[in-house]
Amino acid sequence: MTAWLLSVAGTGILGVLIGHLTSKTRMHAVIKTACTYVFLLVLIFPIPTLITNGIDMSSCSIFGGDFSYNEDVFDKTSEAYFSVVKTEIERQAQERGYEIECEINGTLDEEKITVHEVTVILKGEFADSSAAILDVKAMIADYLEVEESIVRVQVEQVKG
Repeated sequence: MTAWLLSVAGTGILGVLIGHLTSKTRMHAVIKTACTYVFLLVLIFPIPTLITNGIDMSSCSIFGGDFSYNEDVFDKTSEAYFSVVKTEIERQAQERGYEIECEINGTLDEEKITVHEVTVILKGEFADSSAAILDVKAMIADYLEVEESIVRVQVEQVKG
């Protein structure tokens, strides 16, 4: 595959160079046409072989052939995702008049996001803390599209 890509690139560059060198001659149109036909032949020549044998992208050095899983990059992506979600949940709670700190425990894989547990500290002084807990729990479960049972809310009384 690499040899084919190099021959296509080489033929294209050579054709442009020859076309440029012959631009002021009477044979320019004929040479340009010949270069175009050679380029097309080099381009389509391996297609029947690729169709019968299949395409092996790993043999192409452009793609590297090594599609290894990088754990560090995936962990950083997962941390960044849950950090953004945490910030958005805290912002939505603030819009409802609650001050919270939350921690999200979950996993991110190639196909889906799984939230295992959400721990929330609800700060403030409440006449009816159970109503506030239920409201925050429902808001977070709705946002994350999870069951309310995995959202734990603790109240931290702040007296002002």
